[in-house]
Amino acid sequence: MKIIVSDGMGNDEEKEIDTESITGKELLEKLDIPLFVATIMKNNEIVGENEILTNQDKIKILNMIHGG
Repeated sequence: MKIIVSDGMGNDEEKEIDTESITGKELLEKLDIPLFVATIMKNNEIVGENEILTNQDKIKILNMIHGG
């Protein structure tokens, strides 16, 4: 499964996970990304952590920028 991880500043990194399907929460855990700092997009729509993601989906992880 190919995943795009974005740092929120326009820098995207492609990663690959060896799985057919996985939940959003499991994916973030596998990538060592805390749930509270990321948003999961599946086929250009924001989804929750319990959403099932598959090889056929376009997956993008958006890291949220914090600050004031």
